[in-house]
Amino acid sequence: MLNISIASSFFIINGYGATVEIDPEFGQAPIIDGNIDDSTNEWKEAIKIEIQLIDLPIDLWVMQTNRELFISIQLDLESGYHNTTEFFGLLVSTNSSEDLEDFIDAKFVQFTNISANDFIYLDYYINNSVFLNDTRYDGEGAGSLEGSLSIYEFSIPIGLPNTNGENEDSISYDDENYAFNITYGDNPTYPQGIKKSEIVLIKINAPSEKKIILTTIVLVVLSIIVYSSIGVLFGFYIYKIFKLKEKIERLRS
Repeated sequence: MLNISIASSFFIINGYGATVEIDPEFGQAPIIDGNIDDSTNEWKEAIKIEIQLIDLPIDLWVMQTNRELFISIQLDLESGYHNTTEFFGLLVSTNSSEDLEDFIDAKFVQFTNISANDFIYLDYYINNSVFLNDTRYDGEGAGSLEGSLSIYEFSIPIGLPNTNGENEDSISYDDENYAFNITYGDNPTYPQGIKKSEIVLIKINAPSEKKIILTTIVLVVLSIIVYSSIGVLFGFYIYKIFKLKEKIERLRS
């Protein structure tokens, strides 16, 4: 893959007013396949808002689990025309700062042929304004086109260790806001293909103590039930063996 040098004009930030802040809820992890399954209430727990990328409105859904952050972006063009190589990307800062040097992680869902729902998922590490392929691709991304609606889904791991000493993924457990630059474009080159973008702040919530305690209690109770059931079955099995032995001795006598 290409290493792409970028100038300070890389981030085409076109925000108006205060940056949107999102505090996601914990929920059941959705399947990252580019499709939203209403029959299973997928993305039910997500925070759902509309934001503007200049004059381009998008629906942004955000939720998390203990280990992953999930983001869905939906774009409905009134004209119904989507460029065949449309893409959305998430550029992630190491903190809540919107400074260029703090954005070190970039994840893209890039259509190669949107009419055929052909796409690729790309994971980059940004070092001194240069895009480098991550040593290891983390997270997932998928997209699809349904009528005039294009759907993008991302999962981003939380709290991964550094890879080969490089901090390629920026999100950790610390109950802090992280700046996300949501980028849209129609040409598979970065940054030249980026047409519009906007920054939002997303809070990464550490697992609450109550949830950890509840999970522990549930696991303990389940363990007690399972092992008690095994003990009862084992005792019944021994009982049946003794009864069978007594019956055999009576028949012999």
